Amino acid sequence: MGWQDRDYHREEGGRGGMQIRFPPLTTLTGTLIGVNLLLFLVKVSDNTYAAMLDWGALTFGSGTWWHVWRWVTYQYIHGGGGHVFFNMLALYFFLPTLEERWGWRRTLGFYTLGGAVAGVCYFLLVAITGFWGSFLIGASGSTLAALGAVAYLYPDVRIFLVIPIRVFTALLGILYVLTVVGDRSFSDAAHLGGLAFGYLAPWLAGPVLSRQIMAYRRAQKDRAFQSEIDEQKEVDRILAKVAEQGMQSLTGREKKALARATENQRKRDQAKEKRIRSSW
Repeated sequence: MGWQDRDYHREEGGRGGMQIRFPPLTTLTGTLIGVNLLLFLVKVSDNTYAAMLDWGALTFGSGTWWHVWRWVTYQYIHGGGGHVFFNMLALYFFLPTLEERWGWRRTLGFYTLGGAVAGVCYFLLVAITGFWGSFLIGASGSTLAALGAVAYLYPDVRIFLVIPIRVFTALLGILYVLTVVGDRSFSDAAHLGGLAFGYLAPWLAGPVLSRQIMAYRRAQKDRAFQSEIDEQKEVDRILAKVAEQGMQSLTGREKKALARATENQRKRDQAKEKRIRSSW
């Protein structure tokens, strides 16, 4: 297959050429980038930035071990221009793919959890080395979790138009293992944790979540079916009473039960009609 036949080559108006397509700036991605950049502007005030680090960076000193918010806040604090630029660039390229597939709520939860897992890996290396005075900031773990998930879900996507994303992710993983083992790099421990979480979580959780969702939907259908049966039994009883004693014999509760059953049946008929129309 020649490069002219590949996905990144398009012909428009009789002119061929290699085109790089940028992902759309989705709502969640744009919001996260905006929040990170706004917080980065705090650096214009040294005192304010120092206070933000003191309050939000991930540390494990004797007075901060119980500060649970740090597992999230550290992900939004950056140390330098290059730090925030490359993290936001990675966020822009990888997170929209997940947001379009999962929706913004699930993607935000995944992104945040990826950063927390990165923090756990950082903590483990701190505990091993005993450097409790160090701290962790930045969205690298979260964005690498997004990269790992994209690599698992779309392994044939290419980085720089040449390298399959699965190969790129594997090479990054090897690099981080070497720097963590050989250099005791705290930041790369977090990077490795985020990357591993991003790749493994969809693989491990996918089948489990699918089974749970299917079981939930089956239980939901069973409850709805049983509720419909019980409702019909009650309607039959009330109608039998009407046949024997007349409408004046019904209590207020029985009249409400009939009205409710009529409304429920109307909704079921509408839903059935909608399904029939959508199948045309």
